[in-house]
Amino acid sequence: MTTCSGRDQRGRRIVRASLLASLSVGAAACASGGSGGSPPGAPPSLPPPPAALPPPPAPPAPPSQPASAFETNEYYGSSTGALNPNSGLAYIGASTAYSRGGTGAGITVAVIDTNIDPAVDELDGQLSAKSIDVIVDLNGGTRSADNIDPSGHGATVSTVLAGKKNGTGMHGVAFDATILHIRADTPGSCQNDGADEEGCTYSDSNLVKAINYAVANDAKVINMSLGGEIDNDPSLENAIRAAAAAGVLVVVSAGNDGAPPTGSEPAEGLFPNEPAHIAGQPASLGMVVAVGSIDFRNGEIAQSSNRAGNPPGNSNLRNYYILAPGVRVIAQGPDDNVAIPDAPNCSLTVTSNCNDADDEADYYLVSGTSFAAPYVSGSLALMLDAFPNLAPAQALQILLDTATDYVNSTPDPVSGEIAGVGVDSVSGVGILNLAAAFSPVGTSSVDFGAERVELGAMLAPARGAFGDWAETSGAFAGIVFQDSFDRGFRMDKAEAARGHAAFADLATRARFDRGQAHAVQAQGLSFSWFSAPPEIADPRRPWEPEPDTTFSFAMDMGAMAVAGGRGGGPSEMVAGPSLVFDPSGPSQFETGGSWASVGYDVGPMTLDVHSSSASGRSTSGVGLGAGGDDWRMRMGVSAVRDERTALGGSLQGRFGFEEGSAMTALGVEAQREFGGWTFGASIEGATAELQGFDADGVWTSAWTVGAETGLAGGMLRLAAAQPRRAEGGTLTFDAPVEVLRSGLLRYETRTAELVPSGREVDFEVSWRTRVGPRTTFETAAALATQPNHVADAEDEGAFWLGVRHAW
Repeated sequence: MTTCSGRDQRGRRIVRASLLASLSVGAAACASGGSGGSPPGAPPSLPPPPAALPPPPAPPAPPSQPASAFETNEYYGSSTGALNPNSGLAYIGASTAYSRGGTGAGITVAVIDTNIDPAVDELDGQLSAKSIDVIVDLNGGTRSADNIDPSGHGATVSTVLAGKKNGTGMHGVAFDATILHIRADTPGSCQNDGADEEGCTYSDSNLVKAINYAVANDAKVINMSLGGEIDNDPSLENAIRAAAAAGVLVVVSAGNDGAPPTGSEPAEGLFPNEPAHIAGQPASLGMVVAVGSIDFRNGEIAQSSNRAGNPPGNSNLRNYYILAPGVRVIAQGPDDNVAIPDAPNCSLTVTSNCNDADDEADYYLVSGTSFAAPYVSGSLALMLDAFPNLAPAQALQILLDTATDYVNSTPDPVSGEIAGVGVDSVSGVGILNLAAAFSPVGTSSVDFGAERVELGAMLAPARGAFGDWAETSGAFAGIVFQDSFDRGFRMDKAEAARGHAAFADLATRARFDRGQAHAVQAQGLSFSWFSAPPEIADPRRPWEPEPDTTFSFAMDMGAMAVAGGRGGGPSEMVAGPSLVFDPSGPSQFETGGSWASVGYDVGPMTLDVHSSSASGRSTSGVGLGAGGDDWRMRMGVSAVRDERTALGGSLQGRFGFEEGSAMTALGVEAQREFGGWTFGASIEGATAELQGFDADGVWTSAWTVGAETGLAGGMLRLAAAQPRRAEGGTLTFDAPVEVLRSGLLRYETRTAELVPSGREVDFEVSWRTRVGPRTTFETAAALATQPNHVADAEDEGAFWLGVRHAW
C-alpha cells in the first residue's frame, strides 16, 4: 500500500491524492507518497464576491474580439476588483485562446477525484448528468452522509478546470466544458487526515473502473490529480494505456514529493509518481502527460513539485512533462465551516483564518500539482473545441511544442541539475503557454483547392502592374490559413509585405561602367561589342559563369535597314529613367538573349518588324513610323509573353501556381526638336492574360515623357514615367473560409478587382559630360512616388555619381 506517510495499513495498494488541499499558505497538505505540503494550520478563506459586482455578462464574445476583452476581474480571479496580472489564467495566456474561439464547449473532461460539495456554485450547470460515484454506482456500495472530503479537493480541482464564466468570483480554464465527475476515493479515507494518517486514498481497482467509465461515456480528456509510489501492479497503468488507445487524453499530476537532499536523506521527487510516470512511454501513444507545478509569482518551479527526471526505462518522460500554475491559484471549495471547522468564528476582531456566518462556498488559494493538472486538462479542452479537426495527440503535442522554455542557471535545489535551454530533466518541455499554442505553429500555408501555398508567398511584396491589388480588393480578408497541424486561423486583414521601388542595381551598373566597349563602322555597316568585367571571384561559387559579351550590328541597305544583337534590344525613341525601371519590362543589364529588327521604307512611311527573347521574356511586333527633319512618330503593336512574372509581379504564385502572363500592346511614341531641346513621349495600352487563371478584362497602361538639351558642355536629361499599371480586370477564385470538423475545408467563390490602390510615377534628372578626352562624368537622381502602385507607400529616391576613364 502506498499512503501519505508510506505506511502499509490495509493490506491492499492505495493511491494517495497528489495534493489534497493546500488551501492556503499554512494549510495542511500531504504530498503523493510522502510529505511535501505545508505544515498544519487554518487556511484563510477569501471573502465571497460582493453584491456590488455587475450582473453576469452576455455569452462569450465571438473569436474576433481581442484577448483583452476577456481579461476581466473574473479572469484574474479577483473578488475585490483589484486586478492581479499574475493570476494563473493570465500567466498561461488563456485570453488568447478565448479570443480565438476556444471555450471548451462540447468537450467532456472526466475528473476522477473526491466529492464535490453542492454549495460550490462555480460548478452549477457544469457537471454532466452521467457523473457518478464509483463506490455507489459501480460497486453497489454505500457512503454515509458525513463521508465527504472536507478539504474540497474534487471541487477545487474542478473549478480550476471549468468553473463557469458568470461575471463573479473566478472562472476555470475551459469555462464552457462539461465535467464528468467521477468520485473514486475510498470510503472514510478522507476523514483520516491526522498526522499519522494518509487522508483521501484511491484503490487501483476503483481507479481502473473510473477510467473505463470515462472512456465509455465519451470523455475527451481525463484529469487525474492523484498519484502514489510506483509499484509492480500494472493494472492502473494498463487502464490508462487503454484509454489512450481509445483516443482519450490523460493528464496526471506529477506529485508533490519534491525535497532537496539532507545530510542523511537523498533528494525526493526526482521524477513523477505513479501513474504519471508512464507519460512518454511508447504504449502511452503520446496521449499521457505529467504536470508539474510552477509558482507564477516568481516564475520558478515549486520546490514540492516532482521533477521531470529520468526514470528507469523511460528517458522520454521529460518530453511529456509540462509545468503549469500550481502555487496559490484561486479556486472555489466548500464553505469554510466544512473545510476548516476548528477555526474561530469571524468577528470584528477576528477577520482572517476564521469561519464566516454563512453556509456558502468560499474561494481559496490552493497549491500543488493537483491544481496544475487541471490547467493542462482545461487547455486541451480549449484546443479540441477551437480546432475540432485536431487529433487528440496533436492537441497535446502542440501544448508541448509551444511551452515556454524554463531556463534557470542556478542548480535545481531538488535534483541539483541546471534547467538549461531546451527539454531537460528539471522542467521537461517548459511552461504551459496558451498564447503560443493558439498561434500558428510551424510553416503556415493556404490551401486554394488545387494547390497549397505558403503564407509568405501569398503575401509576397506588391510589385509590378498589379501592385497591392490583393490588399486593395480585400481578396484574402477572412480566409483561413493553416499551420503545420492543419489548424485553421482566420486572416481578418491580409496585408502583403511592403516592397521597395524597382531601382537599378547600382553595384551592377558600376561594374558595367567599368566594361570595355568597341565599335567599328564602314559603308553602312556598323558593329559594336561590349564586355562587362566579371564579378569578384568567389571561391565558394566557382560554377557561376562570367557575363556574356554583348554585341549589336546594323546594316543600312537604302530602303531597308537590318539590326540585331545579343543583350539589350532595339533602340527606343523615348528612353525612360535609368535609375528606376519597370519590373514588367526587359531586365536591366541583360547580357543573354537575342534580338532582331528589320525596317523598310514605304514612301514617306517606315514599316518595321522586331522580335527579342531573353530570360523567359519574349516580344514580337510590327510598327509603322514617319518623320521629318525635326520630328519622328511611330505606332506599333506588340505581343509580349513573360514566363517569369505576372506583368512584373506575383499573382499566380500567390495561389501556388507558376507565374506567367501574355500581353498584346498598342503603343504610340513621338519625338520633336524645338528650341535646342529634344522632347519625347510614349504611351501604351495593353490587354493581358494570366496563364492558367480565371481572369477577365485585364488591361494596363504605361507612359514616358522626356526632354534633353545641352548644358555646361554636357547633356542634361529629364524624364518621367509611369511603369505599367493594371487599370482594370477581375480574378475569380475559391477562397478557403473554414476548417470543418472533418478536417476538410469549406470554400467560397470570390471575385477580386486587380487594380492597385496607387499610381507610381518616377522622375529622374541626369547630366553627363566629358572632362577630358578619355574621362566622362555623370550624375543622376531619381524619385519614385507611390512605389509599386501602392497609394500609401513612402516615396523613395536614388542618386548616382560616376566617373569613367578609359585607359
